[in-house]
Amino acid sequence: MWLPLLAFSQKAYDAVDYLGKTADLTIRFTLGDGYIAACEIKTTDNNTKKTSRFLPEKGYPEEDKTMKFYHVSVTDRTFTDYFILKGIKEYYEQVPATISGVYYFAGREYPFVLKRYRHNR
Repeated sequence: MWLPLLAFSQKAYDAVDYLGKTADLTIRFTLGDGYIAACEIKTTDNNTKKTSRFLPEKGYPEEDKTMKFYHVSVTDRTFTDYFILKGIKEYYEQVPATISGVYYFAGREYPFVLKRYRHNR
């Protein structure tokens, strides 16, 4: 007689959400604490309400704890804008309350600060 086996799975990482703004964009960042390749940035243009998605260039932060995010296109269009976030680590003892970064668009730099926020997923 076979007894049903219960499978328990443990979440491999914590998704921590951050929110910030520039003059023209609302920026939502999901930090994959414990699995940095799961990070992503989603933006919303404050005027047109158009949304965009940015994914990490690499699955790990650079030695200087920065991480670059490229604009993703579902139509294979090439975009030149990108984000660089600072202070990114694979694992945190305690996730930071804020993360700073710079958005690069049309040859200009737009600095911002992301603040951690909680919501129901």
